[in-house]
Amino acid sequence: MKRVLSILCVVFSVLFLQAQSFSGIVTDEENNPLEFVNVALFTLPDSALITGTVSDQNGEFTLNLNGNSGKDLFLQFSFIGYKTKTVEAKPQQTIVMEDDAVLLGEVVVKGDLPKIRLRNDALVTTVQNSVLSKAGTGNDVLKRLPLLTGDKGVFSVFGKGDAKIYINNREMRDESELDNLNSEDIKEVEIITNPGAQYDASVKAIIRIATVKKAGDGFSFDVRSSYWQSQNSDLTEQFNLNYRKNGWDVFGTFYYNRNAWIQDSKIRQNTFVDTLWTQENTLYITGVNEVLRGIAGVNYEISPKHYAGIKYTLSGYPSSGHTSTLNSTVLADGVYYDEWNSIEKKNDHNKPAHTAKMITETRKILLLHQTQLLKNGTTAFSWNIPAPFLLDSWASGCVMKTSVPIISVTM
Repeated sequence: MKRVLSILCVVFSVLFLQAQSFSGIVTDEENNPLEFVNVALFTLPDSALITGTVSDQNGEFTLNLNGNSGKDLFLQFSFIGYKTKTVEAKPQQTIVMEDDAVLLGEVVVKGDLPKIRLRNDALVTTVQNSVLSKAGTGNDVLKRLPLLTGDKGVFSVFGKGDAKIYINNREMRDESELDNLNSEDIKEVEIITNPGAQYDASVKAIIRIATVKKAGDGFSFDVRSSYWQSQNSDLTEQFNLNYRKNGWDVFGTFYYNRNAWIQDSKIRQNTFVDTLWTQENTLYITGVNEVLRGIAGVNYEISPKHYAGIKYTLSGYPSSGHTSTLNSTVLADGVYYDEWNSIEKKNDHNKPAHTAKMITETRKILLLHQTQLLKNGTTAFSWNIPAPFLLDSWASGCVMKTSVPIISVTM
């Protein structure tokens, strides 16, 4: 009998180590099932994402974890119009989401929530005329969508990994493109979990952003300002302008970011020999990083599926450095013995970075020419000449990635 019990204990232990499952139902306060709620599984204490999913039309979800992580786990539930909820990970539970009466500074009613639907292998969220249109930037919109996790232009799809982002059928080349995209200009976002043969085999997920077609010609601009106050002050200022006329689109952006930071640490070391030596170190660092960026460019729409343009970016770093103070005191058997201190001031000086891009693009063929002014004063030209029906041939800086031959000339 003992032998049988021992065998059963081993079997159950192996099964537990092989897989863990977490499932349940998500409802609102009126017990109605909620569909498309983000369900993410994290570890403690590092809050590392393990896996995630969304609830189905019945509000049900299931997460399977292969093996035992050996760490404490928690689940996080988030959905537009509801307060984010964090609970301990249990095999089975019912989650009741609370209404978020005010979201993005706006009073939310059910009619303001974005419409989410499945279209073939894609999850489509309508942003236009919803509360998401007040989110701020394209990056702010993506942070609030089902199936997605990430920030600052890098987003992953649950169960798939990092996704490629397209804006109006054009692949996003720089995260600033999302920051420059006003949420009010977004019509819908399509998340494709099973890209077709038109994409490279390494692409596991696609995010396609469709913008609202601009009505008529004219001049427009917007100003954005963000300020954070703690022990120091951080701020971001951005000014965008645009002029359209007869297919021509002239645009410009001025961006300034100031990030101040503080590090305050104390270390105490004891050495037990014939005398108890104690060394107390106090390190205090203050630093500031500033970024200035100017963008100017022009596009010409040859047809709804063809355009050509050029964009020039100038980035500068007016202030980057820190000041650190280190004080060290030595005690012998608790009695003052010695001390010293040091002060370091460091200022980084960076030359402005220049990037010019000339792009001609259609849905199927991309021709890209990039000019980079290198730090040593030389200029490098790179042309990518893609074969028919090849996508995503590009060159960036000194790192090149292409599926067709490249002709490069350095002067």
